[in-house]
Amino acid sequence: MYFPPENVFARTGRNVLNFEKGSRFSGVAPTMAKEKGPSSPVVTKEQMEEFFNSLSERLKDVPKEEIEREAMRFKEFVEGELSWADILNMKPESLEMAAEIGYLHFKNGRYEDAEKCFKALTVLDFKNPYYHGMMGAILQRQKRESEAIVEYTQAIQLKPDDLVSLTNRGEIFMKHGWMKQAKADLDKAIALDSKGTDRWGKRARILREQISKEEKEGRGTGKEKKL
Repeated sequence: MYFPPENVFARTGRNVLNFEKGSRFSGVAPTMAKEKGPSSPVVTKEQMEEFFNSLSERLKDVPKEEIEREAMRFKEFVEGELSWADILNMKPESLEMAAEIGYLHFKNGRYEDAEKCFKALTVLDFKNPYYHGMMGAILQRQKRESEAIVEYTQAIQLKPDDLVSLTNRGEIFMKHGWMKQAKADLDKAIALDSKGTDRWGKRARILREQISKEEKEGRGTGKEKKL
């Protein structure tokens, strides 16, 4: 059954934005006291004491080992070692299904639906280069090229040999006259396809030859365009 991307969290049966009603953590968050003026909301010392006293009371029957285990999982999440998918105990098959649905939307030109799928996936598993690369492609098709560069860059940082993202980002750089960056991306993409058999490697070669041709004709040194 297909679940709309915006409801992806609902499939876990958990409320990730607010503690579930009746859970041991519900109602324990301190109320924020706003100060007058431009300063940010603050929590008073008395409110913090009340919060921790309430939390201690609610956790008194929870085994110490369980508290330590969950504290360690939270620490790993904050440090980027665990993703939302890990925290929500989502199975890899669920993520793969969502990615497949998103890709089908992309192939059929339904870019807004594809974006919803992959935007959710980049949140659930932010270290997956494929999700960022697909987000880049979706945004590029919608001519949102500055956003696409951000996603391609994230994909390349996670997977430096991402030939597809290198080629696509290089093409955007080339289109906007950022020839130094374009040549760097395209040259790396070409080097990754040493046998010349990959379709994206071939695309990179075509774009690189076009840059060389324009430079020889004196057309490759124009003013850079804004994204």
